[in-house]
Amino acid sequence: MRGGTATRKWRTKMAGKQNGGRKARSESHATPAPANLPRTALEERQALLAHHVKMVARGLTNGLFISGTGGVGKSKVISETLASEGVNPVLINSHVTPLSLYAAMFEHRQGKVLWIDDADSVYSNMPILGLLRSALWGTSEGRVVTYSSTQLNGLPGSFQFESRIVFTANSIPKRNEAFKAVLSRVDVFELTATNDELLDQMEVMARSGFGSLDAATCRAVVDYIRHAGGNRQLSMRLYESSLRKVEYAVATGTDWRDLVRSQLDQLGSKDRDGIPKPLDSKGHDLRCMALAVEKFPASARQQEEFWCEATGKSRATFFRTKREFEARRDGEGRS
Repeated sequence: MRGGTATRKWRTKMAGKQNGGRKARSESHATPAPANLPRTALEERQALLAHHVKMVARGLTNGLFISGTGGVGKSKVISETLASEGVNPVLINSHVTPLSLYAAMFEHRQGKVLWIDDADSVYSNMPILGLLRSALWGTSEGRVVTYSSTQLNGLPGSFQFESRIVFTANSIPKRNEAFKAVLSRVDVFELTATNDELLDQMEVMARSGFGSLDAATCRAVVDYIRHAGGNRQLSMRLYESSLRKVEYAVATGTDWRDLVRSQLDQLGSKDRDGIPKPLDSKGHDLRCMALAVEKFPASARQQEEFWCEATGKSRATFFRTKREFEARRDGEGRS
């Protein structure tokens, strides 16, 4: 998905709002995909999602729920598509109470698109789910939303809702019948991507460079993420964050691999205390060794350089890992 002037204006406007608008990224760090290239698998799915968002923008459906892991472009597609349709959404995020949502629905009850973003906790709130059910599906009298409380402060106890709602989450809540009832009233789209698909998208973006970095440097960073990431769950957010670290490293004479590696090390599973831990370090070391031997079968020195760069580990660890790799390979050959 590619942004344009309308997207930049919308983002700038949203940055000043108290309802949580995001600040527009500076032009020096824009990373448009090069023209005349076939779409990646992720771009194909993002394009399909854009059609669903357009249907909401044009009033062809009352609501759309989008799920998917963080950093696959959900918010980017929504914001750019709505902007291209001339729609300035009402952004609702972070902490949301039933009363605050009811007030927002009443204020923007006609001809608007409400966008509930980064507010996963609302999907376990039964009063909020009740409001969403009423707002997204109606009877012969229309979509009538009601709220019984002594704290309405001038709001009516009921009103007819004629706007539309887009809402997102990182995953679909499980074993929640009330939320399933909400989903039955709207279109549902899951935006996901494998690590390889995310890396393919990063490689496309790398061809345009990034800020002060040329394309060759950006490709080198993506290649490092590919080899050093192991089986961690990657994210498109990692791309820009890593390149900013590289810009800092170039300016300060720091090894950018150490900075990027420290970020990758946080992308592991979490133990019971919620502390991140790296995933399968030995397995990743052996996979990097297999790749080093494949790329440089006749040069132990080049194998060492490649492996140490990909893993961030020492020369001594390289030789220990190579002995283990060769022992496993020889064992498999005899079996």
